[in-house]
Amino acid sequence: MKDLLKVVGFIALVALQTTMVFGQDAGTAGLAYTAINNNNEYSVKAGTAISGAIVIPANHNNRPVTVVAIGGFENLPGITSVVIGGNVAKIELNAFKGCVNLARLTIPNSVTSIGGSAFENTGISTIVISNNVDTLGPSAFRGCKNLTSATIGNRVTAIGLNTFEGCRDLTTVVIGNNVTTIGGNAFANCTSLSKVTIGSKVTSIETNAFLNCTSLTSIVIPASVTSLKMNSFSKCDNLTSITLQGTISKLGFSNNAFPGDIQSTYFIKDERSGGIGTYTRANSASKSWLKK
Repeated sequence: MKDLLKVVGFIALVALQTTMVFGQDAGTAGLAYTAINNNNEYSVKAGTAISGAIVIPANHNNRPVTVVAIGGFENLPGITSVVIGGNVAKIELNAFKGCVNLARLTIPNSVTSIGGSAFENTGISTIVISNNVDTLGPSAFRGCKNLTSATIGNRVTAIGLNTFEGCRDLTTVVIGNNVTTIGGNAFANCTSLSKVTIGSKVTSIETNAFLNCTSLTSIVIPASVTSLKMNSFSKCDNLTSITLQGTISKLGFSNNAFPGDIQSTYFIKDERSGGIGTYTRANSASKSWLKK
């Protein structure tokens, strides 16, 4: 009887140890791992895990999973949700591009870099980029047609080309206070975009950055901005209120940055007509802007 109890106890201990190891590595079956950084870490890709809910573990074989590989889950329409483990630091180029039915996404605070086109043409509805992310690649969320809100954390320094271009349901954007450049076409054709908060360190709003954001009715350009490039708010046909909080030179202020002729009004040497302040126009058909 004592021997039987010892055997049962041993089996229970082995089972407990197995459960603990599984809990540590508890990722979706079929994921493929590649040892990197002198075999001290792993990168991960889909392998045979091509549909359903994907869980990327924090560890594999007692080593951290730190990278989602280039194109690791690209063009897998069967994937519906992704939870990324707490040791992942880099989500590489095209990592989840084309996962059109990916609706739910959990990005841990460990992530510091999101590569170009990483989530392009996915089905995600909201995104919060944490204050630990410092790199946000071009086209990272381009064409995410179900995306409704985006918050960009305070370590990102630039929003690159086409980052959110064509996110037709995007209504609200908060741009963090460390961003200095809003790149070309960054929010172009976001036709539902109605509320934009531009961070206090943005100096340049590049060509076509907010092109054709037809739901935008007002915008505040912070004092830090010194460059408004060609067509930066062109075809924002319902824009009727613009607040310019800083001084912009003629060289830095494109004459077609906004719909209508606001540039010439801004440069009138009259406190009531030009310079810092809020400019309005009667309706979307009017080309004339007046200072409030």
